[in-house]
Amino acid sequence: MRLCIKSWRCLSGGNFHFSHISQVKSRRYSHGIPFLDFYKKTTGTTISGDHLTVLQKKHPHIMEVTHDSLQCTLQILQKFGITAEEACSNLHVFSMNPITMENYGDILRECHFVTISAKQIIKYHTFIRKRTIAWLKKEGLLSEDIQLEQVILDKFQEWPESSKTLQKFCDTKTSVLTIRMSILERFLSWKLAVSPEEFQKYCRNYLPLQHKPMSDIQEAIRIAENDIKFDKAGIRRNGFVIAADPLHTKLILENVSTLAGMDIREVLKIEPAILKNNYNSIIQVRNILEEYRISEETQRKCLKVYCMRPETVRERLDELRSLKEYKVLSTNPRMLLLVIHKKKMLNRLTKIESAKKQCFSFNHLVSSSKVFHNYISSFGDKVCGRDIAILISSSLQLPPHDGRGQAAQVNAVLNQLRRHKYWLHVAMSVIDENIQFLRNKFDHQIIINNCLILLYPVSEVKYYIETLLRMRNGQEVSDAQNDELNYSNVRYDCLTDAQILSLVLYSIEKKYHFSGDGIWCRQDGLKVETQKN
Repeated sequence: MRLCIKSWRCLSGGNFHFSHISQVKSRRYSHGIPFLDFYKKTTGTTISGDHLTVLQKKHPHIMEVTHDSLQCTLQILQKFGITAEEACSNLHVFSMNPITMENYGDILRECHFVTISAKQIIKYHTFIRKRTIAWLKKEGLLSEDIQLEQVILDKFQEWPESSKTLQKFCDTKTSVLTIRMSILERFLSWKLAVSPEEFQKYCRNYLPLQHKPMSDIQEAIRIAENDIKFDKAGIRRNGFVIAADPLHTKLILENVSTLAGMDIREVLKIEPAILKNNYNSIIQVRNILEEYRISEETQRKCLKVYCMRPETVRERLDELRSLKEYKVLSTNPRMLLLVIHKKKMLNRLTKIESAKKQCFSFNHLVSSSKVFHNYISSFGDKVCGRDIAILISSSLQLPPHDGRGQAAQVNAVLNQLRRHKYWLHVAMSVIDENIQFLRNKFDHQIIINNCLILLYPVSEVKYYIETLLRMRNGQEVSDAQNDELNYSNVRYDCLTDAQILSLVLYSIEKKYHFSGDGIWCRQDGLKVETQKN
């Protein structure tokens, strides 16, 4: 099946067109342009300057055609008995997508067109969609005695004859496409129990399905069922699996064994849309994610990233790394959603800033429009609690011997945070600043055990911690600091790290009668202001 395309795909990594500069460097041509040399060699004539200008207007990309894509096109045309000379009289074939061109030729062959010419491939839609069977017979494109419906039905060897029925379409009112789609709908109904509504949705959403050879459709279903192990319901839910190029799918299975630490077949069942990407792009995306040290666990949370172009993934990761919001959220296991929804995220950050809200969270940036609208239009400023817990637990890792999984750790942090009545009103950036400050001074487990301290302004936390550490080390502190932290029966030189964090929290909140209002305080020199919610 399509051996020529497979060979050229392997040469180009799944892409047929190279830059003009690279192909000029790799080959020497008398004109420096592959198409012009090919045309002269084939026809024996040189295209004049005036004629070339006209050609470029009709075929804007003709001068960008590479030697490899020229050869690929010629091999496909040769498959249908079309010579290079005929191709030179129908230059549009060199601007067509090779896979599309081969599909068109295969469909004309399936329908038993008397001959297949370059002109017919170029005007495929006219002949298949717009002309009636009677017109095609009159023009000699189809034989007079052909029963097209029966011819196409015979292409389905797996389909029992007892289940096949002839609709007996009228030649004067019916196009080739009408017959093909009628038969395909009946076949999918028998094979996969596809309903008429589902089939119409496939035709609307997956336009290539209407112009795929029946052999390719059957092969795509066979691979999906037997190789990838999709069940029938899974194929019905994802109509593009039926419309997928079978050779394209085989190349993915052959060249990509695993993604995100999972077998490629399991990945495709979770995110079938990856089949729309070519195998070389999938490998490049995987390499980029490894380069940026994005864990396999994070990749598994967002396999949709493998549906993207590698250039786009790299570009967005580079852009996001410069954003402070990304730095705060980069430890979230779902962080790749920021790559996928970059434009939406940036737009929402602008709206959050305009609304003078500070408590953005991952959920706000990538959630549905309804959720975001409710957040942006509601009174007050609240963050997603689970996002806070994930930020804390993923930034402060427990030692491996602890034995608790990530989910259990997140829940443990949540249980502690819920003890503070204003915990949902603290900006993620405040929590992240505290984490970055504390993680270099205290054991991560101790910070997690005292994670309520992360809710308070870093200036306050830093002030009390540095003072208490100086007192523990026997260093001098100011009289004001000594008076403020002069607790009876406290031996400062014996304080543990955990006790220091507890004492910091106590010292901040005692000024607010332990009401929780300490999270609103802002230190400005010696003045502490209180902001009421």
